[in-house]
Amino acid sequence: MRVIASIFAIINFLAVGLHSAHSQKIYAAKGFAKIRLEEHLSREETRDMASEQAKYDAIEAIFGTYVSKDAFVDVKDGAVSVTVKGESQLKGEWLKTTKEEFREESRRIKDEYGTRNEIWIICELEGKVREITSTIVYEFLTLNCPDMRCRTTDFNNGESLFLQFRTPIDGYLSIYLVNEQYAYRLLPYQEMPSTYLHNVPVEADREYLFFATGIEYDYFDEFPYYLVDEIYLDTENTQEFYKLYVLFSLKPFAKPILENEVEVAGEYITPKTLRRRNFDVWVQDNRIFNTDFFFKTLNLRVRK
Repeated sequence: MRVIASIFAIINFLAVGLHSAHSQKIYAAKGFAKIRLEEHLSREETRDMASEQAKYDAIEAIFGTYVSKDAFVDVKDGAVSVTVKGESQLKGEWLKTTKEEFREESRRIKDEYGTRNEIWIICELEGKVREITSTIVYEFLTLNCPDMRCRTTDFNNGESLFLQFRTPIDGYLSIYLVNEQYAYRLLPYQEMPSTYLHNVPVEADREYLFFATGIEYDYFDEFPYYLVDEIYLDTENTQEFYKLYVLFSLKPFAKPILENEVEVAGEYITPKTLRRRNFDVWVQDNRIFNTDFFFKTLNLRVRK
């Protein structure tokens, strides 16, 4: 089966699935950030950076940070030296955005290159935060061919997407690709039986390569490897920005309501979708009500 993730899927309504609540205290927080628009970055990328920095600012204001220290041992001419490197880590996590506003500020500056304008993107947001009590360090990366040498986050129009994944503990996995309007569910695969309706089980320390066909990628019972969805990234614009969500939980979790109809264009079909705003709410509520639910994101660019 060939599947393409594109920007022209349609959907009209959605609902959100929740997990049971817990007693860990949740705090309201406000954050602020200002990021300069650089030549090599788009406005979308800069806004995303400003949003992430504002969340960092909000969490740090309530919980602060700690410094993790790594020691590096160097030996030169028989002498041993030890260098300690410190890196700040947040003590809390962002759970849900309740308000987010962006604005731009222009500055006229003069330097050795002459007089020019600088554009700064400002983000102010409000949301819910919680102190970090546990986390799972699972790993993933994206590729444009089924080989580790093909790792990339920049894709040409029509290129394949593969995802390498590994976890230190057994759990359940789902993958979505998101743009400004829609979230496309890439995993579970579309032809999987009802056993895998919501997510797929993954084993600790096993290396997975998703969206690749071949008997070596036959990971799931009652689902033959030749029915794996092959993903091709597509855009009708000069460039398109996507965010990949890799969702992992120690226990099964319910999927959101998805549009049942898929769009067919020749030999391609569009994955099942939901609106971006509904997807964001579903992810945030899962993270609030299920402390065993984790998600990580990765920004992708597709060029015409």
